[in-house]
Amino acid sequence: METVDDWLTHWRQLPLDEASPLALAVMGGCQADRAAWAFSAGYEAALRAMFPQIRGGGLHGFSLSEEGIRSPRDLQTLWRTDASGGIQLSGNKGWVPMPEHCEAYFVVCRASGADGALSVVRLPATADGVTMSPRNPAAFMPELPAARMQLQDVQLDASAMLPGDGWSDYARPFGALEELYVSAALMGYLLREGRAREWPQALLRQMLAAISLLERIAPEVGSANRGQLLLAGATEWVRALMTQATAEWAKQPNDEAGQRWARDQTVQRMWAAAGAKRGERAWQALTAAQ
Repeated sequence: METVDDWLTHWRQLPLDEASPLALAVMGGCQADRAAWAFSAGYEAALRAMFPQIRGGGLHGFSLSEEGIRSPRDLQTLWRTDASGGIQLSGNKGWVPMPEHCEAYFVVCRASGADGALSVVRLPATADGVTMSPRNPAAFMPELPAARMQLQDVQLDASAMLPGDGWSDYARPFGALEELYVSAALMGYLLREGRAREWPQALLRQMLAAISLLERIAPEVGSANRGQLLLAGATEWVRALMTQATAEWAKQPNDEAGQRWARDQTVQRMWAAAGAKRGERAWQALTAAQ
């Protein structure tokens, strides 16, 4: 699977409207031939868990980050009500995935004004005023295309605004869901690769057990402290298993899949710091409640 189109051919063969998001993440990981497509499967599965209205084979993205902005309170992508009762959206997003393939993005934005609250808007990728500037391929998972998104007075119907708070109801829980579902997809990917290469059965059993744990805790990860605490522990275990997989692949230095995995090792650490903080906060909250 050299390109997004190659991956999509396989992804769209999955029972996208019948299987659970967790099942889709694992199946998508199992069919992937590299970390980029396992990541993509987990990412799309996380979106389906966050936004169950997603149906069919269309791809979506979640757009939060802005270059030079560290706090969500300082986001410069702004919305305001227009004269017709709709909304107008302007700003810039630093990273959006698969810009030529996503049908819509869930954009975190702020109401105009100094103390504007955060909201999420569903933005069709083809809306007037949306332009993309391709980013250079990253050092890891370079097959996964990404872009910067510019929004210039984009007019949308008021129904594009999702209910609830953009941070507590969407951005914060999506970070945990993304970690969980991508972890499940990567475990599915490594389990299949490990079986094909006859890695130690003890390692493969643990990968299968890690998938089962992620499935068990998935329903409560988005909000409950208990789920956040279990997610932190589960993904620490997942990272330890990925380190063991790296050691197994190192025994076969000419294996192209292993070379790609070594190149893409950054994916193992993407949520480590944020996950540890979530776990610490959840531990403190649960301890204080005793």
